[in-house]
Amino acid sequence: MMQIFSPLILFVGGSIELSIIVKATIAVALGLVAVWSARRARASTRHLILASTFAGLLILPVAMTVVPNVAIGVPVSVAERPADSRSEAPRATGSAATAAGVVTSPAEVRDRRLLPAWLTASTPIRIVWAAGAALFLLRLGIAAWRFSQLRRRSLPWPESRPVVAALAAAAGLGRRVDVVLVVLHRDLVAPATCGWRNAMVLLPSDACDWSNADLRRALVHELEHVRRSDWIVHLMARVTCAALWFHPLMWIALRRLYLEAERACDDAVLQHEEQTEYAAQLVQLARRLSGAPDQPVLAMANRSDLSMRVSAILDSTQSRGRVGIVTAAAGILAAIVLAVAIAPLRAVGISASVTSTSSATSSPGRDGAEQTQQRQRRRVAAVDRALYEAAEDGDVDEISALLTAGANVNAAIDGDGSPLIGAARKGELAAVRLLLDRGADPNMIVRGDGSPLIMAAREGHADVIELLLSRGASIDLVAPDDENALIQASGAGHVDVVKLLVARDANVNVRVWADSGFRQSGGEWRTPLSMALRGGHDAVAAYLRSVGARE
Repeated sequence: MMQIFSPLILFVGGSIELSIIVKATIAVALGLVAVWSARRARASTRHLILASTFAGLLILPVAMTVVPNVAIGVPVSVAERPADSRSEAPRATGSAATAAGVVTSPAEVRDRRLLPAWLTASTPIRIVWAAGAALFLLRLGIAAWRFSQLRRRSLPWPESRPVVAALAAAAGLGRRVDVVLVVLHRDLVAPATCGWRNAMVLLPSDACDWSNADLRRALVHELEHVRRSDWIVHLMARVTCAALWFHPLMWIALRRLYLEAERACDDAVLQHEEQTEYAAQLVQLARRLSGAPDQPVLAMANRSDLSMRVSAILDSTQSRGRVGIVTAAAGILAAIVLAVAIAPLRAVGISASVTSTSSATSSPGRDGAEQTQQRQRRRVAAVDRALYEAAEDGDVDEISALLTAGANVNAAIDGDGSPLIGAARKGELAAVRLLLDRGADPNMIVRGDGSPLIMAAREGHADVIELLLSRGASIDLVAPDDENALIQASGAGHVDVVKLLVARDANVNVRVWADSGFRQSGGEWRTPLSMALRGGHDAVAAYLRSVGARE
């Protein structure tokens, strides 16, 4: 499974949608296997399995947001690059978790300083997915519109009410069902059912000329659909398939759901009718479908599954009957349990190069203990970098999963900083709050990347600055090569941030020695005012002077 999905997942890059896709694949595959295993059971049992599967798919997104994440470490192959590189290519050793058994890389091939935050490597795929889902939902809406048109063009058939009432009572149906004749014969050539609370059986306009036996069989079949609430069940299944329109297993399961519903209703007819006569009626109705428009869902006959239904009708060894209340409750409960069980699983990406290196050096010897320690350090480094990537992306779900997997919230990533520094630099307020809640140090300094407050000030994220200060960040903290928050904000020209820091009692005359990096020039003293003047930020310089700043 991992080998099949890894290329697609690495291309998409860390979206929560992939988590649902893979978990939905697991659920549908299990449902189809269960249906195959129950091939000699009642059709109503197989329909229950499939209906429960689709119910579980509807529960899955809700369960994923409610149930706490459970992280699973999974190796993933990505390209390597030096840890201290600051190129615009994605960091390869970082990886993010998305779903049970599936890993994605959160690094995306883009320069986030130039492109909007919503534009990621997965954006085109999401657009295609949304367009496809909208198209299939539109088709579903058109089908609903067709139903409404059929009902509008229909006439009540009061003569059928005594017969329908008697058949509904015999079927155990406790609610009223209206039977109507569709006036235009070409609009409907076979009986169909629509509606849930106000269910309606639609018959072709010539149904009043049918024999009593044919009419009774058709009504029993359609009333069984109403009793089983197949219309609403199949509607929800169609919505699920529209959301996952690209997944072939969904459509296989949907078609099998339709088939088993028809066979279950056929079984209800066969409780009191002769097999060959009913099979002949289905064949006759199917002939009428030749050249007719596509029939609505829950039509009594259709061409595609006719042979399978007739074979099942004529098979005297086939088990028939309804599903009991206990069995139905057990099926629904199993779907809920499965959804809740797989919903929290999230894979944590571990660099495959680390895994392979570990395997290559795992031979026993006198250096075995040292090799074990080295493997552990490599694994930790990969998870920590993945945490930094998730923090920089603002992926709070990913951050939670990685911290649960043992990532160090205060890890120092060479060339990038700490997870909190990365989140603060990008202005990811939710990620900053989560990291602080999980123990991140607001005053941690990583040489070359300053501190969280300094980076937030440099990039002008006032909301992040306020949060950091409320959580104990030192306003005048000095970091080698990055001065302090006020100097960085002044040099970048963020007048609102400068005013915020001054209002919080930042020292407007702080002086920090900065090494220029060249032996000939040595270094210089930097102040908030000097950096504002150097950057040509007149508004910042004027404000600093107004509060007593000196060069």
